[in-house]
Amino acid sequence: MKQTLLEIVVREMQQGTVIIDDKGNILYSNPFFRKTFAIHQPIDGIKLSDVVSDQVLLTTVDSVLSSGNRQPKEVTLQGTGNQVLELRLVPFSRNGLNGVIGFFHDVTEEKRVEAIKRDFVANVSHELRTPLASIKGYAETLLDGGMNDQAVLKNFLTIIDRHANRMTALIEDLLTLSMLESHQIPLKFEPVDIRGMIANIIHGFEKQAKDKGIELVFECGIRGAECGIKVSISNGDLLIVMGDKVRLEQVIVNLVDNAIKYTNNGTVRISAKRIDNMLQVDVQDTGIGIPEKDIPRIFERFYRVDKGRSRELGGTGLGLAIVKHIIQSHNGKIWVNSNVGKGTTFRFLLPIAS
Repeated sequence: MKQTLLEIVVREMQQGTVIIDDKGNILYSNPFFRKTFAIHQPIDGIKLSDVVSDQVLLTTVDSVLSSGNRQPKEVTLQGTGNQVLELRLVPFSRNGLNGVIGFFHDVTEEKRVEAIKRDFVANVSHELRTPLASIKGYAETLLDGGMNDQAVLKNFLTIIDRHANRMTALIEDLLTLSMLESHQIPLKFEPVDIRGMIANIIHGFEKQAKDKGIELVFECGIRGAECGIKVSISNGDLLIVMGDKVRLEQVIVNLVDNAIKYTNNGTVRISAKRIDNMLQVDVQDTGIGIPEKDIPRIFERFYRVDKGRSRELGGTGLGLAIVKHIIQSHNGKIWVNSNVGKGTTFRFLLPIAS
């Protein structure tokens, strides 16, 4: 009875287990082990070297079997694909049978999170170091006598103010993202008219778009008409979602602002329409586009396609990460399609209120 229960436990463990005798033959392997090494048939009684090609694993097992050392040994292996495994080999000797028991723990996710944390700290340090160095340099120049020249004083103080604003924006975005990720921001859900919201937001971008020779177009999805930016929407044409108005405005503002920043003498087109029981919003531009290799990472914190240009345009590198979290917190989805030199489309879906 105990043996049967033990077999069930080992078989169902989400950890690879294999027992190998001193001749290198597999005495037992559980399903998780076979799945980890892409083995699709029972392998008990077969030599480990006949079914596993990982040389680090084979060399480590041989070393433990031949050394006579009874102490457990731990190593890290690279599994199939990008999988990372921690292996613990425990030698045993019982009733004249010698060998090792191997326990394989998948630590891929833990390693990924560790890497994200390291990159996050490094990125924050780098992003803060640049404006701090500028502020310090210009302040020292002024203290060394530069403030006696009124023209120099005004110019340097303007630069210091710009870098201080950049640091403030970065810290505010960091706090917002942290609270969104930890669900510490209380979202105030209420009926929100998305079309009306977009129309109001676009008015604030008219000058910015005009200065760059950009045509702003709002396709509101009302009887197929292009509404332009001075649209008047009747109550019967409202598209209502239940959401936090402030946060949804933040999403639209960020996407439209990015579209304008990376477009010159082109078109930025915003559309909102109903698809079954979902609201679909597209923010499409005819700008520089995003290389295909960068698209899977575009919503990561601090990820920039063109680091120099993004900083020059005042971005913190956190805007799209914040947008993604806001949409997900509203039970929505967001993704991007882009062609280099032709433009980019950000699209998100939100459930329409009953």
